[in-house]
Amino acid sequence: MIRWFAFCFGVALSIAAPAETTTSPSAAGFGAVNWPASGRIVFRVYHGDTGLQLGRTTHHWQHAAGRYQMESLVETTGLAALFKNFRYLQRSEGTVTAAGLRPDRFSVDQKGKPLQHARFDWDRAQVFIDRGDSHREAPLAAGDQDVLSVWHQLARTPQMQSLTVVSNKSAAVSLVRDLGSENVALPLGTVKARHLSIKSDDGSVKLDLWLAEGQHLLPVRIRIEDRKGEVLDQQAERIELGAPKGGS
Repeated sequence: MIRWFAFCFGVALSIAAPAETTTSPSAAGFGAVNWPASGRIVFRVYHGDTGLQLGRTTHHWQHAAGRYQMESLVETTGLAALFKNFRYLQRSEGTVTAAGLRPDRFSVDQKGKPLQHARFDWDRAQVFIDRGDSHREAPLAAGDQDVLSVWHQLARTPQMQSLTVVSNKSAAVSLVRDLGSENVALPLGTVKARHLSIKSDDGSVKLDLWLAEGQHLLPVRIRIEDRKGEVLDQQAERIELGAPKGGS
């Protein structure tokens, strides 16, 4: 995914220079912090530290009756969209338990490519990853997450831990480190947030999360780095709790 955005960045850079939240009384969850029953966060997507916006991420979630669903849609916008119409949709669904989220299925739908997915078989303690002509499996343990559910799981569980993070490509054992609280300047304003680092042993997962301390520890910044050092920095510009107000 990052390589597609890097392509857009290279083209756009050659012709251009960088250029009140709501709360809901209906919240339920696990752990010490309530998880709002539904919501949407819109992020601006930047290429590394350049300040050039490449796209937008729209993240939705909802949970009720012990089940959750969430998705994250990444799209190019502005100049980048003129050169590459990129659309990348991640979905996660599963159960909500006293110990947190337990994914059943994770999928990736990228424009121009076959659907890719991971199926979690908790009875057999295995995850099965299907990429069309490629199939693999890996062991599962309690608390393991996919790359989307981990955004919310880590707000409500002990921060210093090791877990397997599952994507559409791999299942990687990763170390989670709590780096403390920081004031983070974002498009929606300056937010005090808890900074978590998630890194896998094999280098396939390198993710930093900032969870807003005044907003139910919701993710307000997600920084992803691939093996080649390319970085996508997603920064929140809007948080809406409860039913969406329309639009994407």
